[in-house]
Amino acid sequence: MKTYMIPVAAALLVPVAAHAQTGGRMADLFAGADTDHDGRISRTEFVAARNAHFAQLDRNGDGVVSAADFPRAARFPAAKAKIDAMVASDDVNHDGAVTRAEMVNAPTTMFDKADTNHDGYVDQAELAAFRAKARTMQGSL
Repeated sequence: MKTYMIPVAAALLVPVAAHAQTGGRMADLFAGADTDHDGRISRTEFVAARNAHFAQLDRNGDGVVSAADFPRAARFPAAKAKIDAMVASDDVNHDGAVTRAEMVNAPTTMFDKADTNHDGYVDQAELAAFRAKARTMQGSL
């Protein structure tokens, strides 16, 4: 969330279950990612937006995104499990934290799911369908 919008997801990215819980925020990341204002988001724009979001996810400023960035979630087993799954999905070296490099180089799973016609761009129709599906998945968790 893998691209995540942890509480984005990441944009920032990630297995389907972890992304579903962050899908609404992920859609917001998509919407803000259209830097060339052509009405669609390229994979490059998506990765740049995910990278820019890293500082927001690294809430404690330690240079990594981990469960420590979301201390309140520890009180709620379901929330903690979702955050742990999101981190694990991009944690290449399995140290319990996602570095900026791991996030930038993470697969663009959410982008790929939204790009239903596989043209390398997410247009407004694909974004609307992605948002609707994310809302449906959030409701089922």
